[in-house]
Amino acid sequence: MKVILDDQMLSESLKSVAGALEAGRQAAESRGRLVIEVHADGHPLASELLDNPPEHEAGIIELKMISTPPGPFIRTTLLDAVELLGPIEHDQAEAVGLLQTGQVEEALEPLQRALLAWSILRDLVEKSTQLGLTDPSRVVVQGGDWATARGGGEFIADLALHLGEVKRTLEIQDFTALADVLEGGLAADARSWEHFLRAMAEAAGGAA
Repeated sequence: MKVILDDQMLSESLKSVAGALEAGRQAAESRGRLVIEVHADGHPLASELLDNPPEHEAGIIELKMISTPPGPFIRTTLLDAVELLGPIEHDQAEAVGLLQTGQVEEALEPLQRALLAWSILRDLVEKSTQLGLTDPSRVVVQGGDWATARGGGEFIADLALHLGEVKRTLEIQDFTALADVLEGGLAADARSWEHFLRAMAEAAGGAA
């Protein structure tokens, strides 16, 4: 299998998709770049092969990867992620309304959507940190409904605390307390994280 990164041949003899992807990742990272696209024989690599790359060629003749400086890419991704906060607020409010009227089973669906979205946002912030583009503890966040600037780590800690409370209330089936944390702490997180994500995005962009 031929393996190409940004029009540069890395190998003409790799024997597995997993090995080819790892070779591309390492080559990109050695140049301070991030792989953002993978094509197999001129077509986007199937998601199942990307998520679980096999230890064989999977019939692929040429695997081509495209990389980019990570700063601008992560900045754009963080700014795009702000769009998740509106649906999070909506889903949390819907869950609260259902819980307060005793419709526990019905409330679980919007709650699960909100929790999944929060997981995506947390993973994105963690990925940005792992790439060395941002350090939340050094990110200063201004604006919002707080009087003074806050450190980025506070937003992560607050969210972790409130998500932990969601888990606790679900385990003991205290649905009144669950509604309270959704309507209180997590609702505040959904508002404040817009400022946090924008500050993280600017930090990532500055690291380009």
